[in-house]
Amino acid sequence: MAQPTPDYPDEPARGARTIVGIGDVFVQVPHRRSAERTMLAAQAAARQQHGCLAFSFAEVIDDAGHFLIVQRWSDRESLDAHFRSDSFADYQNAIEPLLLRDSELELHVVQETLRPVEASGLDIRHDD
Repeated sequence: MAQPTPDYPDEPARGARTIVGIGDVFVQVPHRRSAERTMLAAQAAARQQHGCLAFSFAEVIDDAGHFLIVQRWSDRESLDAHFRSDSFADYQNAIEPLLLRDSELELHVVQETLRPVEASGLDIRHDD
């Protein structure tokens, strides 16, 4: 199911260090739908928080119950506020009984982002 592309108005200033979080969430397959609802609520709440540039869960296509989380924050203060938020606590409480094992998250401080191909340079009119 395609989700609408979110609008992230808080793009970081040039030269700012963006925080990127990449993680794995492993849910019990019989509880996958409940976990998806929990993740959708957490995703929607995070996207509304100050400094959130992107926040998405996605399921690994060849590993049922294995979800990836990718999140971008404009600064460390915004990320810290997210971790202290009621919505994050709600997510933690709701997802914990649905997990197969502990989730894993790595945070990266990024000073520069490069786009290898300009989006306008691709001609996809004839793609299948």
